[in-house]
Amino acid sequence: MSGSIGRFATRVTPAFGYAGFRRLWAATMTSMMGFWMLSVTQGWLVVELTESPFMLGVLAFFRSVPMLVLSPFGGILADKVRRTRLLIVAQVLMGTADLTIGILVLLELVAWWHLAVSGMMVGASFAVSSPARNALVSDLVPRKVVSNGVALMSTTMNASRVLGPTVAGFMIGLVGITGTYFTQVGTYVLAVVNIRRVRVEEPPPGYAGSAWAALREGFGHVWRRPTLLALMLLGTSPAMFSMPMVMLLPALVKQDLGAGPAELGILLGLLGVGAVVGSLSVVAFSGFKYKGAAVMLAALLDGVMVMVLGFSQSLVGAGVALAFMGIFQAVYLAMIQTILQLMVPNRLRGRVLSIWMLGWGLTPVGLLPMSALAEAASTPFAMVLSGGIGVAVAVAVMVLARQLWTLDPEAEMEGMEESEGGAGLGEEAGDLAAAAGALELPELPDA
Repeated sequence: MSGSIGRFATRVTPAFGYAGFRRLWAATMTSMMGFWMLSVTQGWLVVELTESPFMLGVLAFFRSVPMLVLSPFGGILADKVRRTRLLIVAQVLMGTADLTIGILVLLELVAWWHLAVSGMMVGASFAVSSPARNALVSDLVPRKVVSNGVALMSTTMNASRVLGPTVAGFMIGLVGITGTYFTQVGTYVLAVVNIRRVRVEEPPPGYAGSAWAALREGFGHVWRRPTLLALMLLGTSPAMFSMPMVMLLPALVKQDLGAGPAELGILLGLLGVGAVVGSLSVVAFSGFKYKGAAVMLAALLDGVMVMVLGFSQSLVGAGVALAFMGIFQAVYLAMIQTILQLMVPNRLRGRVLSIWMLGWGLTPVGLLPMSALAEAASTPFAMVLSGGIGVAVAVAVMVLARQLWTLDPEAEMEGMEESEGGAGLGEEAGDLAAAAGALELPELPDA
């Protein structure tokens, strides 16, 4: 029986056979759990302080702006210095921001501008670290396992949507907002412990010349390749017309559905359940050839579900819409990351992934007008309009970028000369059974 389980694990989760990947997976799980806990904790705190949907948008704006400004520089750093060091610095900054707000809430001194400053710290940390985190997957596993590794990382991030919001919603009722903030700090401590145990044999190849020249090289690489350019353009739609609606969910729950923080946590947990289902589907079908078509269809259906969420008049209806949103968002995120990991050489990977992240930095462009519309009209109306725009963008890309329908990145890259040695050669293939215990707290190694 155990032999059958081992063979199944080897086929479905081969990336877990590499010790460094398992540690990165564990660090990502705890870090993203803290991040998604914050979405509930801060959202409920803002509603308690201001009773304003618009303020939800304003504070989300402060958290998103650093992603727009700093993501390209995060990509430059990811291609120049050790990626694990960037991740550790980011976890420390995010934990410091949460610790500060928790203390201010405890002392009853918190004000909205404190949340704005901490949001900028979290956004800056996320912007700087995400290209490094994503690029590390290809550093830790061989090329033939990259698709599986990206899908598993996506599953990890989406699983945190189940645990994080649900735990945060219940913890607010049990230990208050202060205790929930302090718990989030603990998740970042666990992430640092695991990241310190990740071993990469070599730093990234780097680049010659100035940072600006490196940035131009990354943008030029995307601009000269129509397929990559189309994917980048498509990447702006969920960021501008889907994610902002999740940030407005606290207002919808409290003001339109008449529910509380526990229900908000459950709804965001359903979003995470859908995301896990979608991610597991990508893991199971990581060999699916037409990844470009999957990206476009997932973006289209995500917009449709945002509209359904706006029309929902009950917690059940909202939960169903959010669950399907999670499925389609997971497929979109995992597939587009896989395509970029496979089609971009290692020396440019951090910069190209950071350009993709720029789309997520555009969240305020969609969020601010939609949150103002929610304040002036209603949150459901803003959601329906935003989802409709997202559908229109997806349809336009389907028509104008027809090459994505048949895009098979593995086949397209066959025969291309590799600019790097085998990834992950410095990591020993570990026992797959250890993957199940990847989240257990390890002993802190010597610095």
